[in-house]
Amino acid sequence: MSTVEKKKSRKHVYNPEFNDNPMDRISELPQELLSQILSSVSLEEALRASAVSHVFRDLWKFYTGCLNFDASKTLMLDPERLLKERDGYVQWITRVLTAHEASTIDELRVHCDLTGQYRRDIDRWIGIAIMKGVKGLELDFTPCGSSHQRDGDYYRLGWKFCSLSEIKSLTSLRLKHVEVSGQVLESFLSNCPLLETLHVSHSKKLENINVCGSSLRLQHLHISFCKCIKRIEVSAPNLVSFEYGGGRCMELQIDLNYVPQLRDVSYWGQWDVTPLDIFCKAFPSCLATCSQLVNLSIQVDFIVPQIRRCPTLPNLRYLTCEVGSICHPYKEMLLNLLPLVAASPLLHRFEVKLKTMEGGVDILERGSREVKWLVEEVEKMITCKRVEEMLSLREVEIVGFLGSQVDTMLLIYMARTALNLDKIAVSHCRPNWNFNDSARRQQIADELEEAFMFVHDLLLECQTRGGLYFFDD
Repeated sequence: MSTVEKKKSRKHVYNPEFNDNPMDRISELPQELLSQILSSVSLEEALRASAVSHVFRDLWKFYTGCLNFDASKTLMLDPERLLKERDGYVQWITRVLTAHEASTIDELRVHCDLTGQYRRDIDRWIGIAIMKGVKGLELDFTPCGSSHQRDGDYYRLGWKFCSLSEIKSLTSLRLKHVEVSGQVLESFLSNCPLLETLHVSHSKKLENINVCGSSLRLQHLHISFCKCIKRIEVSAPNLVSFEYGGGRCMELQIDLNYVPQLRDVSYWGQWDVTPLDIFCKAFPSCLATCSQLVNLSIQVDFIVPQIRRCPTLPNLRYLTCEVGSICHPYKEMLLNLLPLVAASPLLHRFEVKLKTMEGGVDILERGSREVKWLVEEVEKMITCKRVEEMLSLREVEIVGFLGSQVDTMLLIYMARTALNLDKIAVSHCRPNWNFNDSARRQQIADELEEAFMFVHDLLLECQTRGGLYFFDD
């Protein structure tokens, strides 16, 4: 073969006739290498590359990475602009997807305030993605600005996609502000043997979901802000993490029947009244089947005594509790966390995050004198209840320490019973004053400072035992 014939046989030959940029050396690269370069960057970067090199102008159509259409940093920041340009945005997505020529794509993500009026367009996008064997599908139609509380038509994900054979490639399904029924979700689970992640939030019609099957590969399940949800039943041998969050749903029933690999559980809610009534109703039996649980995170407004029914968690090592700051009549609620700590013999780290709630807090009013009294009360409590020492606990962190009776008692309790602590970290914040009496404000500030100093000295005891403490002013 002659030299000329060899050059012609190459898949790509640099030709100045098709390159109007004399500094463009990218066009000299083989097409296979150019495709690999495009696959390692985002779609936005691939489209920008068309302005750098002539050869990229059509090559982006063969991009196989994540097709990410995210309007959160442009249209979603300006509701008026969104109303004007939303139709054009939808048409742009359609043009890109219909012009795309690659046989496969890894992910399709759409983040924009879209309602059910764009159902045909959205259906078309999903259909194209599935036919290309998409692995990750994310639809985030979170309302923008004042439309956040809209009662308009939400996009509804239907059955028709579940019958497509190409859907078997799906490994991740994330839906936000998308109407979907439990039956459709179950159909996705049964028709997507590789599905590992299922995330559903703000679906107003979702009432029941049954995540069961011995062959399920599902590892991560997230259900949040589905206000009509009544029952979640899970039997998934490969499930690693489960997260539930939402508002008032007093009929909620959660059954974690068979989850031998479950290591992470997260529960959070926004309530006006005792939310852990629901937690304690739904979770004790669930946690009893989760002996392998390693991480537990709870985020609620109030902690109620019923949590004392928590079963033993023999492998729990990390416990995070985010609760509302203490105010009357919930002065004892932080102490209600202690049975949960006691039920975790291998607990390594315990973190408490306090949020300031309206109405202020009941801070210490007698400075160090009251703290001394609290120390005596804690010691009596330890003696009367015959509390076992927490020898496995190594780290304690209290974020938002306010110097109230109960968070001070909790800190003292930790210092007295966790004898092998390596670190106690305390960061405190000033309470939100709800009165204008400057003299009274100064008096409380002085008493609070005195209490903090006493607690500061108390933490020094941990250091004398070889531990470290951090008190953030």
